Amino acid sequence: MRHYWLDRITDLEPGVRATGVKAVGLAEEAFDAHFPGNPVFPGIYVLEGLAQTGGVLLGHGSEGRKLALMVSIERARFSSFARPGDQITLSVEIESLEADVARVRGTATVGDRQIAAARLTFKLVDSATLIPSAFEPLWRQAMETWLGRYLEPGP
Repeated sequence: MRHYWLDRITDLEPGVRATGVKAVGLAEEAFDAHFPGNPVFPGIYVLEGLAQTGGVLLGHGSEGRKLALMVSIERARFSSFARPGDQITLSVEIESLEADVARVRGTATVGDRQIAAARLTFKLVDSATLIPSAFEPLWRQAMETWLGRYLEPGP
């Protein structure tokens, strides 16, 4: 199982902010036990979607040389639920950015209803230290796909 809680980046202003979306489908494995007869998309997956959106923003700002690893979540608040059929809008904005650490503020909404908000802190590391060279093309493909740019198949 892949743990992508971001389907697509819809808006990106490098070094400033990004917006992504997650379409919540009833087929998500999360609904197997959360909760039978009352499906609610788990809040931790909403936070991970915000983190992945922040990771794309921070990685794109470094042209892929840095990988953003979430190290802390602060002030996480959940005010409503996402359910099957909802589209979650994941918005992040950089609060601070240094050579090896960044902090973003994120909000998740369904329509005009906020469902979650949090401040996320990331450690920025050389992508080459975490992604073996053999897997680097797969990582780049995932990033490009999130950005709506699809790579041509090889020969």
